[in-house]
Amino acid sequence: MWSDRYNYYQIKSDIAYSKNIHPVAAINLFLQTGYFVKTKNNELKNASHFPWINVALVNSKNGNFNDKETDFLTINLIAIVCAKGQEIDQGIYLSPLMQIARALNWKLYLEEDDEGNTEIEF
Repeated sequence: MWSDRYNYYQIKSDIAYSKNIHPVAAINLFLQTGYFVKTKNNELKNASHFPWINVALVNSKNGNFNDKETDFLTINLIAIVCAKGQEIDQGIYLSPLMQIARALNWKLYLEEDDEGNTEIEF
């Protein structure tokens, strides 16, 4: 999805969503960075000193999910929405997101860039 105000990232094992993990493993990695706080069972947001970001840990069927269904025993997708704009350096988001993706042995993707390219892997 493309927006002039938001970037949509995903952390997942591959484009087929082929691996599942327990959500607590991912939540702990996010919390350890110091940039995130838990808000609901499988949701996190930015800590007060970090720019706006929202994270949902979901069990997806081909990338589709209902954001009301957040209490899963396993997840295969971490969906991330963050602020975008000229004044926002995306590197501030990419650094912890890449760290988390590597720790899970998963990959970080940008859903769509400003030129219409999709599934951009970092």
